Amino acid sequence: MERKKFKTDCGSMLWALLLLICPMGMAAVGDTPPSVEIQNVAYSENADDVIPVVLAADNNYGPQMYITMLSILKNSNAGTRYDFYLLVPSDFETRYENFILELGAQYGAKVNFIDMGTAFANSPLENDWPAPAYYRLLIPSLLPNYKKCLYLDTDIIVEHDLRELFNTDLEDCYVAGVKEGHRWVKEAAPLLALDVHESDHYICSGVLVINLDLMRKDNVQEKLVSVAKHGIDGKRAFIAPDQDTLNVVCRDRIKLLDLKFNVSPGRLESTLYSESERIKMQELYGGKQLNDAYNDPAILHFFGKKPWDFRTIMFDDRWWEICRMSPFYEEMLYKYIASRIMADVDARIGTNTFRYNKYNYYRSKILSKLTFGKKRTHYQRKCEEIKKVLGIH
Repeated sequence: MERKKFKTDCGSMLWALLLLICPMGMAAVGDTPPSVEIQNVAYSENADDVIPVVLAADNNYGPQMYITMLSILKNSNAGTRYDFYLLVPSDFETRYENFILELGAQYGAKVNFIDMGTAFANSPLENDWPAPAYYRLLIPSLLPNYKKCLYLDTDIIVEHDLRELFNTDLEDCYVAGVKEGHRWVKEAAPLLALDVHESDHYICSGVLVINLDLMRKDNVQEKLVSVAKHGIDGKRAFIAPDQDTLNVVCRDRIKLLDLKFNVSPGRLESTLYSESERIKMQELYGGKQLNDAYNDPAILHFFGKKPWDFRTIMFDDRWWEICRMSPFYEEMLYKYIASRIMADVDARIGTNTFRYNKYNYYRSKILSKLTFGKKRTHYQRKCEEIKKVLGIH
């Protein structure tokens, strides 16, 4: 698909306002997953010849899902084949699906969307964690034709072929992942109440090699869902519910991966400016793994600050390089510009509530003229609400 060239006059407020017309909605989250009916899933003829990769997203991360997939396909070796299984809510936008299907066809990869329906609706932590964060807990039953698979978050870009990662010998472990930092586990002291005692075996759930056969054999999925919903003995002390759940349930059967397979640019960058952070990272991963993460990361995972929100992150240029090859480049660039303008407005307005409400009134008034249908009605209603607050007649 031919993309229009983006002109450099992207600093105008008009573009930012046009972008703000169509904010993406957040999917609901929940705690009780219904059975998910799998329909029209195209498994490869010989599942042993391909690498199954699972990703999950709602409409907030549709473009990012595409960008993660594009990075995988562009950086794969000639003989590597992928089957993608994309876990999405029922309202996942058709335009995202169409672009992703075109991408799979372009690279000869099978793409399967799995509608997760209302899985994990009304989660105990629904205000902080969208439903797709929990979808990974259901993967063993969603991919019955595979012995193991990879799971990747969608704030990731892949720099190397994934065969080495996929060929990890899981032995008798349920999952393999990269160790989380000491700080995370120490700050999550309540996790001790859930029997997570060893930070050296607490992993990040953003990149996983999953032993599907063993999980199915030992009914691990049922335990994962139960702990995600209820905790252990009625105790719920989770900070990152999917990650804490995996670590609690699989704690004795976790294999550790090299740091290069899940490099956090933000944390890596902190070691350049803080001697204490560098020492901590060396203690946790060893000097060789840390050097490999600096010089030749296999997977970059932008948890925390995102490159589409901040252009001051280590390796953010690599994410934008892949983004620029996608059909979402202009959209993501507009969003970035709009977020910077909004941040600047917030900084200028500060805590002055009257000025902030006045700004929102004029913003909503402009958007009510530029939008149509439900969005126009939304902004017209918002105008009227703010007018009452401001005392405008």
